[in-house]
Amino acid sequence: PGEDAATGGPSATGLLRLHATQRHDFKVYSSDEGRVQMSAAAFARGLLDLEGGSLTPICVALVETDSQMLDDLPSAALPFIEEEKQKLYARITQPPDEV
Repeated sequence: PGEDAATGGPSATGLLRLHATQRHDFKVYSSDEGRVQMSAAAFARGLLDLEGGSLTPICVALVETDSQMLDDLPSAALPFIEEEKQKLYARITQPPDEV
């Protein structure tokens, strides 16, 4: 009892409790910007139901940074992304009574 969930100790819950080696296989990819890495760590903490207040150990263990991978977007995808952005903008700016 009392061990950190990020290490897969006895107090671990969620997906990590199902299989202790999963923490070595699970990675969240992030850009190399610090706030994005912390967001990725918070996402991993929520998804895996990890305990603990600090995101730093989760960031070190589960967040993989690869700025090249995340910035590589095919130009063919840009029109689709722009279309979806317009849909999202219309959705979030419409009056509440129209939702």
